Amino acid sequence: MSLIIGRDVPWNATWSGEDRHEIRPCRFAGNRLAIWSPFALGSGKPLFAKPHTVRQRKSISEMRCTVCGERTEFGNRWWWPRGSWRNDWWVSTEAPVHFACAELARHACPVLRKAGHDPIPFPEGEQVLFALVGGEDTDRDFGVKVNGRKVVGHLKLAWRAPWFLQEGS
Repeated sequence: MSLIIGRDVPWNATWSGEDRHEIRPCRFAGNRLAIWSPFALGSGKPLFAKPHTVRQRKSISEMRCTVCGERTEFGNRWWWPRGSWRNDWWVSTEAPVHFACAELARHACPVLRKAGHDPIPFPEGEQVLFALVGGEDTDRDFGVKVNGRKVVGHLKLAWRAPWFLQEGS
C-alpha cells in the first residue's frame, strides 16, 4: 500500500529519509541559522510525531495547512488549540489547518482522537516567535554540533490575550 501525503500522512511529518539535520540559514526563520533537514517527502517511513523542521516553519510563516501543505485563508483557517501559557502569552507550535483537513486528522490521528477536542476557528492577532535552541540537548537530539550558537528550531504562534481561553473565565 502506498501512503498519500495529505491523506495518510500529514504534509509536515518527517520521513525517515529526511531524518538528518544540519545548521543552515532558513528563509522561514528570517534567514537566521536554524535546524535544517532535507526535503524527501515519501522517502522511507513517516515519523508522525516528528514534524519536519523546515516544513513546520513554513507552515507557520505562510499559514499553510499542516495536513495538506496548501495555504489557508481566513474563513477556512482552523486550529487545534494546543499549547501553554508562557509569561502572559499563549504559545503553540500548532499551525493552522483547513476544516476538511482537521476532520481527516481527527479521525486519523490517535492523539487528536484521544484528546476529543474540536478544531476552532483560527484566532486573530497572532505573533510568530522563533524558538531558539542550543547546547548539549540540541546536539544530542538533532545529531548536530551547534557549538554554543543559538539557532532556530521551530516557529511558534503566540497570542497575548487569546479569546478562546477568555470565554467563560
